[in-house]
Amino acid sequence: MSAVLVLVNIFLALIAIVLIVAVLMQEGNREGLGAISGGAETFFGKNKAKSVEGKLEMITKYGAAAFIILAIVSTILTARINKNNAAATAPVANPTAVEDTVTDAVEDSAEAVEENAEEAADTVEDAVEDAVEGESEDSAENNG
Repeated sequence: MSAVLVLVNIFLALIAIVLIVAVLMQEGNREGLGAISGGAETFFGKNKAKSVEGKLEMITKYGAAAFIILAIVSTILTARINKNNAAATAPVANPTAVEDTVTDAVEDSAEAVEENAEEAADTVEDAVEDAVEGESEDSAENNG
């Protein structure tokens, strides 16, 4: 496993824990219908971003965004690692296929060499016969 993938997964787990804690610490909305008419607008409502509740909401938003991004990165890294491992182990997974391919190639090469050797032997044999016949004709002409 890649060191980068390990780090991404560690950060993913830490962010998940932070998100769980931040969501559990937030208070529920108890404003009801008063929030629709604006009746819940108080000092704490106006300065909500500076309060603990506002900070928890901000942590939740940024944590969720970071969690989604890291989950996508982790998926991409895992896919690349699996693809590389599959490519590296493909010949090992089926060694008989590789052996059969090599054996077929060697047999084809041996057949081609054998055919070429036979053709060369025939050519040499024809040349020897022609030479012997030529010498016989020359001998016959010299004797006659």
